[in-house]
Amino acid sequence: MKNPVTFILKHADGSLRNIIIEPQLLHDLSEAGIYKIYKTSTDNESALFTEELEIDEGKPALADEANPDYLGTLDIEPMRLQWKYTGELLDQDEQKQVADFIINGY
Repeated sequence: MKNPVTFILKHADGSLRNIIIEPQLLHDLSEAGIYKIYKTSTDNESALFTEELEIDEGKPALADEANPDYLGTLDIEPMRLQWKYTGELLDQDEQKQVADFIINGY
């Protein structure tokens, strides 16, 4: 995966939420196996922006910890079908849904 993708996450109560999965790439643009996970905006509608807004130029990017949409990071080892979640907002089943989506080729 080279570009961010959206995925529909199913919560334990049966409700659904669109999330954004953003792959972290190495300098040669190969996959690092690390994926940042974000909530989409209000009403689960969002656009994936690839360029900063002109008004934001020259300002530092918002740190993930300060971003209210940041849900955490998955570090995936596809050969061993294992992952490590860093964050506090996704339960084990939600983590597995995201990991399976990535490991199985989205």
